[in-house]
Amino acid sequence: MKLSYIFFLILFSIVFAQNNGVITGRVIDSETKSTLPGANIIVLETNQGTSSNNSGEFRLVNLTPGTYRLKISFIGYETNFITDVVVKNGRPAFLLIELFPAAFETQNVVVTSGYFVNQLKPRPSTVNLSREEIRRFPGGFEDVVRTVATLPGVAVNNAGGRNDLIVRGGGPSENLYVVNNIEIPNINHFGTQGSSSGSLSFINLDFIDNVSFSTGGFGVKYGNKMSSVLELNLATGRNDSFGAKALISATQFGLNIEGPISEKGSFLFSARKSYLDFIFKAAGQAFVPVYTDFNFLVNYDFSPTDKLFILGLAALDNIDRNFDDEENKIKNERLMDNTQTQIITGINYRKILSGGYFDVTLNGNFYKFDFSQADKNSVKYFESDAEENEYGLKLNFFNHLSDKVNLTLGASAKINSITNNTVFADSIYNSSGIKIPISETGIPQISSQDKTNYQYSFYAESEIKILKNLNLVTGVRADIYDALDESFYFSPRAGIKYTLDQKNSIKINYGIYYQALSPVWLVNKQNKFLSAPQNKMLIAGWEHLFKEDLFFKIEGYYKDYSDLPTGTLAGVNDHIVITNTGSQYGGRQDDFQSFAYFPLNSSATGKSFGGEIILQKKYSDTPYYGQISISAGKSELVAGNGKTYYNEFDQRFIFNFSAGYKWNDRWEISGKFRYFTGVPYTPVYNPEANLVKPGYIKNVPEEYLSSRLGDGHHLDLRIDRYFNYDTWTLTLFIDIQNIYNYKIPIKPTYDFYDKEIKTSNSIGILPSIGVSAEF
Repeated sequence: MKLSYIFFLILFSIVFAQNNGVITGRVIDSETKSTLPGANIIVLETNQGTSSNNSGEFRLVNLTPGTYRLKISFIGYETNFITDVVVKNGRPAFLLIELFPAAFETQNVVVTSGYFVNQLKPRPSTVNLSREEIRRFPGGFEDVVRTVATLPGVAVNNAGGRNDLIVRGGGPSENLYVVNNIEIPNINHFGTQGSSSGSLSFINLDFIDNVSFSTGGFGVKYGNKMSSVLELNLATGRNDSFGAKALISATQFGLNIEGPISEKGSFLFSARKSYLDFIFKAAGQAFVPVYTDFNFLVNYDFSPTDKLFILGLAALDNIDRNFDDEENKIKNERLMDNTQTQIITGINYRKILSGGYFDVTLNGNFYKFDFSQADKNSVKYFESDAEENEYGLKLNFFNHLSDKVNLTLGASAKINSITNNTVFADSIYNSSGIKIPISETGIPQISSQDKTNYQYSFYAESEIKILKNLNLVTGVRADIYDALDESFYFSPRAGIKYTLDQKNSIKINYGIYYQALSPVWLVNKQNKFLSAPQNKMLIAGWEHLFKEDLFFKIEGYYKDYSDLPTGTLAGVNDHIVITNTGSQYGGRQDDFQSFAYFPLNSSATGKSFGGEIILQKKYSDTPYYGQISISAGKSELVAGNGKTYYNEFDQRFIFNFSAGYKWNDRWEISGKFRYFTGVPYTPVYNPEANLVKPGYIKNVPEEYLSSRLGDGHHLDLRIDRYFNYDTWTLTLFIDIQNIYNYKIPIKPTYDFYDKEIKTSNSIGILPSIGVSAEF
């Protein structure tokens, strides 16, 4: 009875809580993270404003629902503009606002950076996106990874249904995810083992405050990856009362709950589940991915200088297959049974010090992969049971030594506990559907691993203001990979930013980046003699601020790869570079290559170079926003056989144009057009018509990546409609991908049932409708 009464009170408070038009937040120094009391906060185009209190906090009330812009100023700091602040009746909007010290020496003068805070940082190749920019992005399905995958420098994966970050010629295993200072190997459902990609993100967008995506030139604080860093800064739950949000979209439904923990903290919780199984089964599909995920966050301030963050994430994935008829049996035998459990836990404690801060981060990441493959009669010929558990401790110290010098020091330790048991039958089916002895593949019939490895990292970085308009960043990083025979790696990095004036700056960065080998690549015990892959990266660019809301950048890059793992068996796998795989789910379709069960050596090399041009307009006093970008580049690899191949992700040209318009506080429309040239692929034949290798669908390695897809393009459109009531908000949207139904070219595949080659995406136009109610 008491439990029923408590539940009723909570539900009552959720539905009837009154929080009409509230913006709350905190203003802090972007470098030291200390609070800034007395900062001025103005709601543009209204008569409202306030100042931050002694704790840097502020509160604005009695705002009508809608989208607002804030202007935040403080003497000695660059004035910041925050756009896309969405105010609803259901819950207060919370903002954590960081102000940057003024780039120019001023005295009682306010200087302005506009809406583009990245211009103030010495690091190049970085884009910031707010939650609202991600949510409304057409074709992004409110998925953070899918949205950043359309940014400049990221290639298009023509396979479809994938969240692969293929950055400036780098493979899908070369990307780092960081969530509130906690490093996570992967944040995608149905992750590809050995890679950092999958099908869709399991982090709830409602819990993300903003993201920072770096496509190169990142500092020594980040290690073990060679191409990109995606940082997710998570939101803070409401601390005034309980709140909830219910969501149903084209693929999933879910519920969010948030509320206070005493007066010092708050929590956020969500549960989501797909219902694609109902749709796919009704449509008679042979298989359907089924997933469930949970997110749990806690923010707790013991004091204004002692802050605790707790993270819990879980993703449960499996493939539900239909063997009701002969067609489904044949189509399913090419698909790998894929069952995964991913559990992410982490704690970050931050102590604000005089002139800086100190972070202590603990994390535990648990991944379980159950893979198998069987023939059409359900007789298994491949089975793998793997667990990858990682425990980490990271210490990070930052201090603002003077007006001209910043210092960062850090160290980390990781324990990787790996168990992998993989068994192949005496004979398996290859990608051509031919039954062959496992011995012909170079893959051991039985592989087992039960081992604990250790990684240690140390880094130091300084940022020095040499002149009033010249910043120099230098850093060194040392990594120790216990799993490798050659265990020690040293990474120097440096960059400069030369500020011509308040509108123009030049950035140049050079660094050496190493990457720890994925645990699955080390299942074969011979591979402990590999070296860690290396990337030497040079980036240079010019940035120009036309207006506070209009930004232009041109940037070039050069990446020199060495010590890449490649196959050793002549004519069988010595054309394969493992970092050039992993953009699909593996198994028979790629002859089990991406798992890297076979012996490897570190003799492969590669080069990638290109440039990007970006023009971006933020939502401001004009009710439209958008971005135009052009990316051009080239990427190639020299494999273990000494031959040069185009990188599988060598996309020479990408044009992106996205734009949106807010009619009013109730209607918004946005669109995205993308044009891209084709990537290399290995030609596919009808096995009965293949004259070179009768019975085979590919002639490998002779024709490996020797052809190239045709150009592709598509237009996506999204419309949002908001309904604001006294105590809650209803949002409806329709998101249509490929609105003119263009048949996008895909890498050819052979359909063993229809006995024909498929060369275009069969999905075509893809509409999605979503409804959310926020209390």
